[in-house]
Amino acid sequence: MKRPFLPLLPYLERYPFLNVASKLFSFSKEEIISDLEDARNFIEDVLENKIRLKLEPIDFLCSNCAVREECKGFESCDHPFSSADYHARFLRAKRSVLNWIRCKVIVSNLDDFLRRRFAVKIARIYRDSILNESDEFILFLADDLGIDHENFSIHVTDYLKYAVKIKSDEWKLVNRELKNGYVNLKRNEFVRLIEEVLKEKFMEKIPIFVNVKLDIDFSKKRFEKLPIREKCFPECMKAILSDLNDGKNVPHTGRFAIASFLINIGYSVERIVDVFRNAPDFDEDKTKYQVEHIAGLRGKGERYIAPSCETMKSWGLCVWNCETDNPIKFYRRCVSGDSNSKRTSKHKSNTQNNS
Repeated sequence: MKRPFLPLLPYLERYPFLNVASKLFSFSKEEIISDLEDARNFIEDVLENKIRLKLEPIDFLCSNCAVREECKGFESCDHPFSSADYHARFLRAKRSVLNWIRCKVIVSNLDDFLRRRFAVKIARIYRDSILNESDEFILFLADDLGIDHENFSIHVTDYLKYAVKIKSDEWKLVNRELKNGYVNLKRNEFVRLIEEVLKEKFMEKIPIFVNVKLDIDFSKKRFEKLPIREKCFPECMKAILSDLNDGKNVPHTGRFAIASFLINIGYSVERIVDVFRNAPDFDEDKTKYQVEHIAGLRGKGERYIAPSCETMKSWGLCVWNCETDNPIKFYRRCVSGDSNSKRTSKHKSNTQNNS
């Protein structure tokens, strides 16, 4: 008796985002939005770091199967298994996939900041779990996600697409072994790239509107006031402030960067306006309006986050290797005392490196 997709059912229960789920399950819009409570609770737990997947590896039933090539991509599995056990696995996988779709619907209706935050956190959770799976499943997962690979080597096109998002010199292509168009990776590095693929996948929207409010005060979590310690400002922000103080004509990107950075560490609008007073084209009313817009006090009411280090580099505003991915993160670490010892001994100026 055939057991369709039997080897994948326990994986679909654990990883309900697999594309292969669409071959096995389908749900109506009414069924999806009928009960969103469990999905809402799951999203809140993810965003508040309450989810941990510490599960034992699943045995891939195909590993020692003599008729594996006849299964047509798992669709015609003949593995001996009782009907009752198969049905139980089938229902568990179906419930998991349905709940995941409900999560995606809710997340699709959140703002970009929260969608990105959820995607990053849940991708990391799944990455930690995937590392404990068999090589066979990891390679199947790569196939399911459409990654061009040969074992744990990934095609250079896909490598460049996803590795560029990882801020570390070791991920630069020049530091990698390239053979016949494929970049050789270690097992854990291969899974690390899968994490980046998952982040992108989880940012995709499902076009179903629902009005679900999360029981978390994100405004406080996103924009909590930090102690004002100018000595902890990253060098890029210090450079912009220095140019403003000297009356130099700072470009729009630099003005936005410093304004959004100062807003997100607790500066008042009035204090930020004062920062721009020495600018050669200073107009108080216009400056106040623009700062209020960045602060979320005008327009759509959404406060802007500070640009990432990658963005600062693309704008030509990065002057220091802070070994982080966002100026706010660097500032937090310094304020908490984690990076005070590193600032003078380990960081090297990009200007010095290029001289």
